Amino acid sequence: MWYLISASELEQYLDEKREIFLVDMRDRESFRSGHIRGAVNMPEEELWERTKELPMSRLIVLYCYHGPRSMLAARQLARMGYQVADVYGGIQAYRGKYLTEKNCR
Repeated sequence: MWYLISASELEQYLDEKREIFLVDMRDRESFRSGHIRGAVNMPEEELWERTKELPMSRLIVLYCYHGPRSMLAARQLARMGYQVADVYGGIQAYRGKYLTEKNCR
């Protein structure tokens, strides 16, 4: 199963210290320029090789720059049996207190 969450819902999950596994699907350079604190960088081209790193027991929360790539990945991971949420609008929509840099791209 997968579903969309808003940037404010992600902020709430982080505030509540929910047991999530946050994945930033952007390239390494973009991740280094800024990301959501606690995220693991798994660029789109590496994600499928690294699925064994994704815990089946936790909600996987994906984001990319503005949403479409992570939404497709969420659908595929759900078909593989993972519980997945996708951040609607990606990091472009998130401007909360967990952002490590305000110039995310």
